[in-house]
Amino acid sequence: MTLHNFLPLLALILNVSLAGITLFRNPGSRLNRLFTYFVGGMAVWNLGVFMLRRSPDETAAIFWEIVIHTGVIALPAFYYHFVLIFLESTTRHRTSLVVVYTLAIVFSIINLSGSSLFMSGVKSTYWGWAPATGLLYTPFFIYFNFFLIYGLSHLVRVYKDVDSSFRRNRATLILLGTLVSLVGGVIDFARFILARFVPAADLVYPMGIPANMIFALMLGTSIVRYRLFDVNVVVKKGAIYLLLWGVLTSTLVMAEQYADWDQLNPLWVILPLGFVMTMLVSPLGHRLEERIERLMFSRRRGCYETLLDLSKRMGSILDFGRLMETLVHGLVRGVPLTHCVLMIYDAQRSAFEVYREDTTVGEGAGTVSIRVDSPIVQWLNQKGRVLVKEEVKLNPEIAVYFETAEAELDAIKAALIVPLKIEGKLTGILLVGEKLSGDIFDDQELEVLAVLANQVAISLENARLYEELSNSNAQLMQASRLKSQFLASMSHELRTPLNSIIGFSKVLLNRLDGELTERQETYIRSVHNSGSHLLQLINGILDFSRIEAGKLEMLSEEIDLHELIDECIESSMPLARGKQLKVEKNVPLELPPLSADRTKVKQILLNLLSNAIKFTTHGRVLVSIVAEPDAVRVSVADTGIGIREDDLARLFEPFQQLDNPVARSAGGTGLGLAISKKFVELHGGRVWAESRENQGSTFHFTLPLV
Repeated sequence: MTLHNFLPLLALILNVSLAGITLFRNPGSRLNRLFTYFVGGMAVWNLGVFMLRRSPDETAAIFWEIVIHTGVIALPAFYYHFVLIFLESTTRHRTSLVVVYTLAIVFSIINLSGSSLFMSGVKSTYWGWAPATGLLYTPFFIYFNFFLIYGLSHLVRVYKDVDSSFRRNRATLILLGTLVSLVGGVIDFARFILARFVPAADLVYPMGIPANMIFALMLGTSIVRYRLFDVNVVVKKGAIYLLLWGVLTSTLVMAEQYADWDQLNPLWVILPLGFVMTMLVSPLGHRLEERIERLMFSRRRGCYETLLDLSKRMGSILDFGRLMETLVHGLVRGVPLTHCVLMIYDAQRSAFEVYREDTTVGEGAGTVSIRVDSPIVQWLNQKGRVLVKEEVKLNPEIAVYFETAEAELDAIKAALIVPLKIEGKLTGILLVGEKLSGDIFDDQELEVLAVLANQVAISLENARLYEELSNSNAQLMQASRLKSQFLASMSHELRTPLNSIIGFSKVLLNRLDGELTERQETYIRSVHNSGSHLLQLINGILDFSRIEAGKLEMLSEEIDLHELIDECIESSMPLARGKQLKVEKNVPLELPPLSADRTKVKQILLNLLSNAIKFTTHGRVLVSIVAEPDAVRVSVADTGIGIREDDLARLFEPFQQLDNPVARSAGGTGLGLAISKKFVELHGGRVWAESRENQGSTFHFTLPLV
């Protein structure tokens, strides 16, 4: 079987697969059902062509030509109806819809009757059997192309007036698919006509099947894929590489005119071409591609870089009003957008109210409040991800949530609805308008926007808490100062940038910016895992006030101290780089079973180890365990700067640091030992320190066996 004969079978499999996928995704959608009818007609066409090219005689060929036209005749009607449903204008064009279906039925009856007015038979050509047309074949051809072009004209007329870039991108897919199909039809018709006068025209390959494979794929993509690729970018990128291919081909053609290829050593062609291909797939080629993208698609890079820049700036602002102004104004002017609205939860009104809005064109989002019992809020609370508004009608899983809120959702003029969540609680909603460039938000930008939303939620919460504490009365001034210092230092300095590390390492692991080597993936995964663990620990630190109130929950489980100590030493080793320092352990092989909160014990060990390494420039740090009758005693000893006797008394108090140059240069919040003491006491143990200045220190803590 030749590739020419196999191609219709491949197209048949493609169309049947598209029909199955479309119905499986959303069988209740009229658009999906009509697309299934359309690719069903394509499938009949492809089956007929496959069998026609295998027909042994004229009688069989005539039968399969009738089968082919049974599928082909229905296609304009299904396509035109598909376009009207897509544009939601079937009612306004009901007359033309009746006409196209009537013509489809008339031509189908004529075709099935075997009338010679439609096809007088078949004839043999270079590529196989072809129909010998009758008088009515020309009206059929006009009908076929007229309604394809008429449907295309509807799309073109409304294209510029479509508000949603998402719908405009889907319309672009349908437009391009239709144009490809029409070009294929024109080529086939031209070769069919010209072959009567120029026999060589019969050698041109019939493009109908390949063109309509692309046609069906593009229509299918427009309704099956919820997160579409940007068609404009694909077309531009394809044009660039087509241009490069053209330049290379032209160079070879020109070289052929001045070279005697018969006498030329093949190595003179193979080696330069091999060098060019190697350069294109090498890191240099990737950099070249990146430069091309920056040159041609600077608007998209600008959006991506704006999101990254805002994410960095969010962590340095604690003023609530300035934080929101920076976010909304930065998005609208930086991307740029038609508008952007930030809504904050109002407990008194039990709703999310507009707090900040900025617009460049139009009237904004068109809403001032979203109640907490709204399906929109319920979906954002449950899913916690960016809602692409146009996906609601396409994705049946999302549509279920909005069956009773379709009008409410339509009233919100926004391309994206972004949840601002912290610790599983929805604190705000960001309504993002369309890009002024008309481009869609691609998957990469949505991923970075989700990271930004997480960062914004944390920054808003920090700013809100900071503002609340700043307004406390005089009797709580001291407590307010400590709380403000705690929140500003720990939450602002650690948690916010750490959230960025976790979010952007996830972006890298998802390969949104390109492939990673195995070593790069190992390093980035280590960063992501360590960052996630540190974030968990910092969340524990932020619960310090709940510890004092006795409201912190303890999760008791049996722990393996050997494994735990190895983890802590491995996590602490980066602190020892550049120092003449050994980190060792002295742990008995046999230890009594111990039940404790593993996360909190690990944090105690990490706090003690990091302090020991931080204040020891050379020598060693030793972690040891001694099994006592009713407890396990863990010790961390170092050969560092030691602690003065006056400092030992206040060592475990909050916000206290040693009064010496080394301690001041090490930084920190002064909470590590205080939190460690609280965690040890919650286990029913005790913690203490032994030290002499310039002779090292040893910290001990016990964990009861019962």
